[in-house]
Amino acid sequence: MSSTGKANAVLAAAVVFLLLSSCAAYLAFQRFQTSELWVLHSLDVQHALDHFSSTAGRAGRLRSEYVESGDPLLLSRQGEAAAEVRSALSTIQRLTADNIAQQANCVKLAQLTEHRLDLMDQALELKRSGKSTADSQAPVNHAMMADADATETVINAMEDEEQRLLTERRAREDSAFSVIAAVLLTSLFLGLVLFLIHHQMITDHVRERVRAENAQRNLSARLLNLQDEERRKFARELHDSVGQQLAAIKMAISMIERHAPGNPIVADCLRLVDDAIGETRTISHLLHPPLLDEAGLNSAIRWFVEGFARRSGIQVDLHIEDRTPRYEDSVELVLFRALQESLTNVHRHSGATQADVRLTTAGSHVILNVRDRGRGIPHAVLLSLQGDGTAGGVGLAGMTERVREIGGRLEISSNGDGTEIVAQVPARFRKQPELETLPSTA
Repeated sequence: MSSTGKANAVLAAAVVFLLLSSCAAYLAFQRFQTSELWVLHSLDVQHALDHFSSTAGRAGRLRSEYVESGDPLLLSRQGEAAAEVRSALSTIQRLTADNIAQQANCVKLAQLTEHRLDLMDQALELKRSGKSTADSQAPVNHAMMADADATETVINAMEDEEQRLLTERRAREDSAFSVIAAVLLTSLFLGLVLFLIHHQMITDHVRERVRAENAQRNLSARLLNLQDEERRKFARELHDSVGQQLAAIKMAISMIERHAPGNPIVADCLRLVDDAIGETRTISHLLHPPLLDEAGLNSAIRWFVEGFARRSGIQVDLHIEDRTPRYEDSVELVLFRALQESLTNVHRHSGATQADVRLTTAGSHVILNVRDRGRGIPHAVLLSLQGDGTAGGVGLAGMTERVREIGGRLEISSNGDGTEIVAQVPARFRKQPELETLPSTA
């Protein structure tokens, strides 16, 4: 499996793991919510039991106060308290409907409560009928005390049961919370580990790709340098070998012409040899102009532009900033090749009759600008050129690599009014030779 495939597999595993962890966390959270609701339910039952006890005690106190004072207001309040006791009992029965043991206690509690309220009504009736005496109230009070003790026993049993359930439910709640925390922490840790592995794989893949691109760029630069060396060598061979042989042929034909003056065949041969010598010199200079080495970039550009305009019929407007110091050989060669390739493309593809060439400096950079007024580049091809420069063929790709090799950049823009190529490279100048001081003679 490739490095990209491995990285994608790790990312997919991380995503799947996070999805499974999310499902597990959701289920654990649901369990936690259920446990929390049961805990709240137990607390509600305990609160209802406490409320029942306090309400029943208040009803008993109001009964005693009425028996002692006979105040009608106390009788009314006692009736309200008795109704509230029955309501509290109904609430307890509703809350404990899910628990069989508590329901049995609720039956006992209901029986005791009804009997206790009946006894209260008997005591109140004795008071209302004027038959309330210590002797008549004593049996009722004794029975009510017995019911109160039995009621307290049942309520204590119910509270103990609810406390037991509360403890169990809180334990389940804590367990669910621990599960949620463990799932989330484990998911976070393993997710981070998987994403870090994925990031490391992507980083390694990027490094490999950058390393391969650098190797390819170095190879391209080496090939371009070899190409320049071969061009220089071939230009020198043309000048020194073919050019000299053509010159010798011209000399021989000239000698024949002196012995046969006015011969049209000899004249044609002499003219053809002159044309061959001129073409050889032009090809040699185009392969590697000697002016570039001898006089510098400005002179080489002027010579090339003049020759290009003469051969192609395209008018070229040339603007060059003359500078005394010369650029480094690599800078001059890259800019000259960029100009050569740009004007060649203008002649081949643009259909233009006019072009502009400008060589300027801006800060620490030297800028070559070549613009034509032709048909422009199709939009799809232009996008590819601006992306990786491969759609323009070997020439533009080589120009891009040359400029990039010395730390510059190449920009290509085009519209219906023509195409513009801008090569911007660092303005590195040649080191001036130090003049040796001659010893003075006395």
